[in-house]
Amino acid sequence: MKLLRGVATTLLCLFSVTQIWTQTTINCSSANGNREMRGIWVATVNNIDWPSAPNLSTAAKQKEAVAIIERVKKMGLNCIFLQVRPSCDVIYNSAIEPKTYFVSGESAATDTFDALDFWIEEAHLRGLELHAWINPFRVAPKLDYVCAENHVSKQHPDWTIKYSDKILLDPGRHETRQYIDSVICEIASNYDVDGIHFDDYFYPYPVKGETFVDTASYAANNPLNLSLEDWRRSNVDSVIKTTYNTIKRIKPWLKFGVSPFGVWRNQRDDSRGSDTRAGTTDYDVLYANVLEWVDKGWVDYVVPQLYWESGNKAANFDVLAKWWGDACSDKVQIYVGHSIFKINSGSKAWNKRGEMPAQIENVRNDAKLSGSVLFSYRQFNRNLLGLEQELAERIYAKPSLTPFVPPTFAGNNPPVRGPQIDIYNLDKDNDTIFWTVNETCAPTRFFVIYRYPKGEPEKEEIVAITGEKYYALEPRNGKRRKFVFRIAATDIWGSEHKKSKPITVKY
Repeated sequence: MKLLRGVATTLLCLFSVTQIWTQTTINCSSANGNREMRGIWVATVNNIDWPSAPNLSTAAKQKEAVAIIERVKKMGLNCIFLQVRPSCDVIYNSAIEPKTYFVSGESAATDTFDALDFWIEEAHLRGLELHAWINPFRVAPKLDYVCAENHVSKQHPDWTIKYSDKILLDPGRHETRQYIDSVICEIASNYDVDGIHFDDYFYPYPVKGETFVDTASYAANNPLNLSLEDWRRSNVDSVIKTTYNTIKRIKPWLKFGVSPFGVWRNQRDDSRGSDTRAGTTDYDVLYANVLEWVDKGWVDYVVPQLYWESGNKAANFDVLAKWWGDACSDKVQIYVGHSIFKINSGSKAWNKRGEMPAQIENVRNDAKLSGSVLFSYRQFNRNLLGLEQELAERIYAKPSLTPFVPPTFAGNNPPVRGPQIDIYNLDKDNDTIFWTVNETCAPTRFFVIYRYPKGEPEKEEIVAITGEKYYALEPRNGKRRKFVFRIAATDIWGSEHKKSKPITVKY
């Protein structure tokens, strides 16, 4: 399967560069309103979300993965951010890094199960995007973490720095940045993911009484004689820029996004900053100059982690959501990261049943914001004050595609798109609608199922999004009626193509 996919990818890249592209309009909206990110993070580090334990059988890991995907789908979400590289080890078959203990357990050295391949296929079949979430610099989450012999900490210990109880790659070394780029290249080349995603761990969060010692690296790798702070920011900038260019060179349609800490800078330190009083900031503490990345076009989307309640005195959710939209939305998509792990946690603010639904609704009602991402999946295994039901039955009751990100090439080449995808031969067998797709056109990602009561086309709406070439009619309450269905395909770029001819069904 991997070899066939690699061949297909090569042919596809050649096709996308040499084909004469049509100039027809891309449909960037859904019938039920603007597109919307409805994402969720699924963490593998420390077995937070998946799998539930390191030493499960392959069948058990697959069963748990499918259960997560199907539950996410039922909640009305449309994108999974799956952690595929927690600590310089991975969940997929790699020629660069070993399998992670968190997924493969003690058999990591001999495990052949490609979990990323499995997750991609199962998510796409159900109409869900999957972004490969990577922690770029974390080498080990604790000092006694069990590492394979080919782990970078053993192959190149000089590339690492110990800080508190963790080990990190040294962002200041050119070799480590090249190493990260090789990992990105491998994923982008070999896997049909919809995006590559970095989290908020760049330079480490400060630990009281501890110092991150990179003085030797600073002395040896600073030809421009920058200050320590500017040098650190330039190192992270280099990784972000290189990652973006690598992704766009390999697959121009692949999206690249970052989920930074929720406060870039406080207004008291920078007139461009937010009206907050956060002790930690991206720019000053983590050395992540997110606004620079946005201004330079090095990211397609940003997911600031706004893990505070509305009205918080130091970092007000509402203030920060508006700030990120105002600061960045004219250049990139802004999705908001939500702290569902705080719901029903004991604090007065988070014991309110309506806090999280209100946050999600506020994001939706802000035209400069394009959706929400929830951290993290396992929280739905406890009492979240009815949030799962709220999402499934009200907030996300109607399906939606993710936001359209205009495709670009590294090197600022103009956006392109493929020819129309034609859907034809619609037919019905019992309670299932089938169709055929013209596979010789632009590669298909999903199918959008539109429906309206016969004679009332103004009531057309999306009823499902799927990766299958069929749609099983969902049971309806009440008297049987005639409905008209039309199918539209989306391509790997995320653009929606023209709808098929209609088929009328009574059910």
